[in-house]
Amino acid sequence: MALSQLLAGLSADDLAEVMTFEEVERRIISNLKDRILGSAGATMDSVLTLIARRRDGHWANQILANVNDVNRALAASYDALEAAIHFLMLKDKYKEGFSFASSEAGYACYREELFRFDQLYRHFNRATEYVEPMGWAVLHELKQRIEAAYSGWFIPQLSSAWGKILEGDTGLLSSWRIPDINNQQHFFDKRVVPLSDKGTKRVFVIISDALRFEVAEELVQAINSKSRIKATLSSQLGVLPSYTGLGMASLLPHQTLAYKTNSNLELIANAKPVATTEQRSAYLGSYSGAAIKAEDLLALGKDKGRDFVRDRRLIYVYHDRIDSLGDKQPTETKTFEAAADTIIELAQLVGFIINSLNGYNVLVTADHGFMYQESALEEADKSALTEKPEGTLLAKKRYLLGQGLGSNAKAWSGNTAMTAGTEPEGSLDFWVPKGASRFHFTGGARFVHGSAMPQEIVVPVITIRSTESELAKTKVVGISLLGASNKVVTNTQRFEFIQNEAVSERILPRSLVVSLRDGDQSISDGQTITFDSSSQLLEERKRSVLLTVLSGSYDRNKDYYLVVRDAATQVEVLRVPLKIDLAFSNDF
Repeated sequence: MALSQLLAGLSADDLAEVMTFEEVERRIISNLKDRILGSAGATMDSVLTLIARRRDGHWANQILANVNDVNRALAASYDALEAAIHFLMLKDKYKEGFSFASSEAGYACYREELFRFDQLYRHFNRATEYVEPMGWAVLHELKQRIEAAYSGWFIPQLSSAWGKILEGDTGLLSSWRIPDINNQQHFFDKRVVPLSDKGTKRVFVIISDALRFEVAEELVQAINSKSRIKATLSSQLGVLPSYTGLGMASLLPHQTLAYKTNSNLELIANAKPVATTEQRSAYLGSYSGAAIKAEDLLALGKDKGRDFVRDRRLIYVYHDRIDSLGDKQPTETKTFEAAADTIIELAQLVGFIINSLNGYNVLVTADHGFMYQESALEEADKSALTEKPEGTLLAKKRYLLGQGLGSNAKAWSGNTAMTAGTEPEGSLDFWVPKGASRFHFTGGARFVHGSAMPQEIVVPVITIRSTESELAKTKVVGISLLGASNKVVTNTQRFEFIQNEAVSERILPRSLVVSLRDGDQSISDGQTITFDSSSQLLEERKRSVLLTVLSGSYDRNKDYYLVVRDAATQVEVLRVPLKIDLAFSNDF
């Protein structure tokens, strides 16, 4: 009988401890996928526990994920399943949809929890990018479910609820102010000046084009996993329309901001051009500062980098990965890959500034966020305008700029004097499509920004400081062996461990390899266990492993050892003496 036929009648639970065959892994993934599809968003703790156990095996081990395409795809399959579980559980929590009592409540709800929909959708689809090239169909049905839940439920529901707090005489568009939330055009005065101590301290400002809030939240976790660096996440209300030219200009120090009504509608700050990095660098010279692209700063290296910043107190560093790929039709499907790369690149950039340039105060922010969906858009997603309104000076997928535009039932409208603080005589009217709609699809349509959805205008601000505080140091979780048994009496023995503390930004997960040894010689199979629980409950931090004693004769009076080693470094973490007293010898 073929292995696949034998496995067909077995569930994932039946196969939980079978780590030998790739076919077993694929059977478990298929079974768990079916359970997720049938769960209707119910709590699936048992499935999450089983996923964690499978990651300890050979085929889906994160440490081995880059060895070959099969291991990578199997590990990514579990990543996709896990993201889908959390997405559907969150959807179930909001099954009645969304309703916000005020703009303050809506903004806070997105910033504190609803951004997870965008983040989990990104995680799910990023994982499937490693699975689909294998030609496996196992995730196709689940992908359809997640796509329908995101593009067909979350985005429309959020658009409807968000529109209600934007519109009307007392809506957000009438004031563009939210209590206790800074506006983006006040970034320098509210965020930079307090850190600079009136210009006596150097401040680095990293601006990553289209760094969405949910990506920034993940970046904070990555930064805080490094010792000596402390990052905190907050936000600001982005300018509207939410596009690069206006967003970048608003982040500069300025007393006045205005449009030049030339062909490109360029922004001028304090009557000076600031459209390019070179123009911004010249402009920042009057603030004892400079502007530079991220790749150019890194290319300077430590010594030349220190020379560059030595006499400057304000360094604006421009990074562009997400927008450079997402905002072009040939590469817009690489948006989530670009987001993953951005997290890595920005974490490295922050480390370079702090460790090589002696940076102490670092801010990371964005000009705007973005909206993206995997499924192709249809005509129903277009807020088609029969013709551009009279007075239009610039027309893009998610915004129109002009003079005397008036209003339109298919658009949210306003003036940049209100939504970006531009000078009255240098302001423009705008239209932006309601919800997730586009005015047109030219040049790609899956990746967009410019309008007023939370994904576009909840702009992240990460404050980073170098510190020697013990609270900013990281360490891996500790583990302890449970139970007092120090004797192996069967060929297969179970050992139970507990993770001593919950994983957090400063307490990092770890993978360990457990085996029985005679001195340094292995006398059992080796099993990997990953301790990565963030639960405060001790019971949920327990993990167990089954070890099989190799064939041979063992002296019941001799000390053998249960040995635990770090999977990445092979450093020994735990060594416990025990006796082996088998009733029957293990000849097979």
